[in-house]
Amino acid sequence: MAAAASAQCIVDNPGGSKTNPNRPADADVPPPTRSPIAKLNDTLPHWLCFTAGYRVRLESSSAGNPLSGNSDTYLLTRLRVGAAIRPATWLRSYFELQDATAFGKTPPLGPPFQSTWDLRRGYVDFGDAAAGGLSLRVGRQDLSFGRSRLLGTSYWRNASRGWDAILAGFDANRVRVNVFSASPVIPGINGLSHHLQGSDMHGVYTVLRPGSSETALEPYFFWRLAPGFQTEAGQPSKINQKTLGMRYAGAYSHFDYDTEIAAQTGKVGTDRIRAWAWSAIGGYTVDPLRRSRVFFGFDYASGDRNAADGVRGTFDHLYQNVHDQRGVADLVGWQNLAAIRSGIRVPVRRNWMVAAAYNDWWLAQATDAFYSGQGAVVAVDHTGRSGTHIGREYDLQTSYRPNRHLELAAGIGHVRAGEFLLRTHHAGAYTYPFLMLYYNVF
Repeated sequence: MAAAASAQCIVDNPGGSKTNPNRPADADVPPPTRSPIAKLNDTLPHWLCFTAGYRVRLESSSAGNPLSGNSDTYLLTRLRVGAAIRPATWLRSYFELQDATAFGKTPPLGPPFQSTWDLRRGYVDFGDAAAGGLSLRVGRQDLSFGRSRLLGTSYWRNASRGWDAILAGFDANRVRVNVFSASPVIPGINGLSHHLQGSDMHGVYTVLRPGSSETALEPYFFWRLAPGFQTEAGQPSKINQKTLGMRYAGAYSHFDYDTEIAAQTGKVGTDRIRAWAWSAIGGYTVDPLRRSRVFFGFDYASGDRNAADGVRGTFDHLYQNVHDQRGVADLVGWQNLAAIRSGIRVPVRRNWMVAAAYNDWWLAQATDAFYSGQGAVVAVDHTGRSGTHIGREYDLQTSYRPNRHLELAAGIGHVRAGEFLLRTHHAGAYTYPFLMLYYNVF
């Protein structure tokens, strides 16, 4: 019965801490010696089990947004509890509640820092995606594809985004096809959150493994429909946007690579959309140094050349998982951007990782804005006279996992402003330190 309950409780991210490259993998971490919920689940029928996860993070920001004097220090806590019910091999449901709270934060309080007692996930599975063949998931769920550069759940946020969606999958040998229709859930301050009416995302994401299991070719198509936009002339409008892209990733010997390119077309009212982006990262793993890895990457996303020509050239990074894509401080989005990133990851022990990175950012178009990780305009000079260098960031972080349920992590990101931020009257520096404890029980 214990083995059956353990298998039953295998839920994607039960507590919500997504694996990242700077966190020791489960294979390198010992199993826990004790698990209170495991003991409870052992006494339950094989078709029922419970999950739980708790995270607490102390973080601070100096010169937020980045503006001088705009500093804050606060404590974020997040509790997630869930129940999995599987009356048959082809039928399963999972429900997860979340309480996210911010202590000591400067008001106003709300998402993504605070959202108390919300339905984080609640879905029903028909079929078994892990066993291959056809599967269907209906309800509130996470959507995450590839490296989550365009569509993913930002697990770093205290109150991360979910989706009310229908997700159909087909898995056969070296092919996986996902077809979905979804609406993003807008987290509320308290109680049950709802998706934004009329805001829809439809798409197809395919994973092809033509040769090695370590190599993947991933073509995709996303179709976004949403209200609340404006044309360049200022008229309220809806967006009708198509994104066609492809990701190619894999590894050969000690080398690994990950590339992605995407193009966007469509309309915002009478404005045409013509935008594109690409990303490439390569790494080298050194066996004699206990699997230490060095990497170098480049990101590009188009910007708008002219704010009054009826053509929108700014790439839209949709609903990306922003955390640590271009720096641990999460200041920069994949919009109107040219960026380089390099770093090193060193396992001090198999279950203890230390990582350092360097990031440098420029505007792709000097006349377009600098956009935050959430897609908001941070600064803009339509004359283009403020230059293009946004700034650079230096990161240091570490993660230690005594067992697969517990993680201790700390880090700091320090940003030095470039000519563009200085000339648009922003702070010369920004610092983001954090200290985190995460306990995931399943």
